[in-house]
Amino acid sequence: MVYVGANLVFALKQFPVTNALGIQTSVEVIIVPVTTRGLSHTSEQEAVAKLSLGANVFLVTIKIAAGLASGSLSVLAEGIQSFLDIFASAAILWTLRAASAPPDTDHPYGHGKFENVVSLGQMVLIFASIIGIWAASWQRFNHPIMPRVDWGIAAIMLSGAINLAVSARVAHIAKKHNSTALAAEAVHLRGDLWSCVGILLGLVATHIFQEPRLDPVFAAGMTLFAVANAIHLLRDIIRPLVDESLPDGEETCIREVLLRDPRVLGFHKLRTRQAGSQKLADVHILLDDDLSFRDAHRIGEEVEEALRAALPNLDIMVHAEPFYEEIAHQRERHQRDSEWERGELGGWEKRSS
Repeated sequence: MVYVGANLVFALKQFPVTNALGIQTSVEVIIVPVTTRGLSHTSEQEAVAKLSLGANVFLVTIKIAAGLASGSLSVLAEGIQSFLDIFASAAILWTLRAASAPPDTDHPYGHGKFENVVSLGQMVLIFASIIGIWAASWQRFNHPIMPRVDWGIAAIMLSGAINLAVSARVAHIAKKHNSTALAAEAVHLRGDLWSCVGILLGLVATHIFQEPRLDPVFAAGMTLFAVANAIHLLRDIIRPLVDESLPDGEETCIREVLLRDPRVLGFHKLRTRQAGSQKLADVHILLDDDLSFRDAHRIGEEVEEALRAALPNLDIMVHAEPFYEEIAHQRERHQRDSEWERGELGGWEKRSS
């Protein structure tokens, strides 16, 4: 049965399941699409978050059913971890909506850092999932049971394929919109993918060598890839929370736009930071002293527009100052004439003659 909604197509299908006791039943699952084309900035992010949420619901059903049918603790444990992923995906969806809300009285700089805060929670779930898999693997290693591998292999192969497709799509949208929340979700999904690979190798090795302890050993070993990915992403999540500057390439882009404008005689006090996917910057530009206040204001707004065009999702504030007046002020206050001439005074930069 197929249901069609706005930009989404859902297919409802029944799968027969025979558990370890020989009782046959069926499970009904939802298959979701891997496309979000034709959507706006925020809608595209929300659509891919819904995609991840729907995929996790599907994976929970498949993994738990296969785990019960096969008697494989690693498959069942993976299903339980996917159940936690449902709450993580729901949190990501809420975060994207909250982060896209306009600034208000309590949050004059917007709500972008909601993404970073919830992404930290996502990291907690990732590490909790890893610890859970290790604990289940240790228990099964000490109390080995030979699983029925056919159901387990089929379920894990299907889950791995879905994780691969969905994580690739989520990672693409995360990079496109510089979303830390979706980046964390992509890492989480890739961690599940590596877990699926480990479980699959364990089941195959268990079947070939008839050694039940290989099942938990492979499952635990493959989580090391998830640990490495999580640690790498954790650094990216923390940087905006401590107001670290934008990457060098993005700051260079801002500098190049300022230096290309012949009306901007110099600039200083360039400061940048990031909140979620929102980039924020402010800078003082030096203009001709003879400009009227109205003309200086107009040039400042045009410079802001040029910067926003060059660096998408940038919130920029430009403060205009008279060139020679500001130089005289700095010389009188700081007595650093030679430093100014070398372009070294407090980060000042000026156009080459």
